[in-house]
Amino acid sequence: MYKELIKKWIPNLTPNIIKDYGKKTGILLTESETTILYQFIMKNYSEILEGNETSFNELKNKISPNLYQQLLKLYKEQKNKYL
Repeated sequence: MYKELIKKWIPNLTPNIIKDYGKKTGILLTESETTILYQFIMKNYSEILEGNETSFNELKNKISPNLYQQLLKLYKEQKNKYL
């Protein structure tokens, strides 16, 4: 059920939503990081929803190791909660 809701909602996603969500979860993002994450999500959301974490490797070279670990942790928490 959640997967279908997310798929229908994803076209409404904006960089500002990502930045605000990051702030709410204690992850402060720069404009550059926000743009990288927005592009990553829009390109890979289907794979991510199916539990394919290999697409996260694409982020390793684009963001700091600390941010990468924070995002992976957040993804796993949300995955366990909703998917």
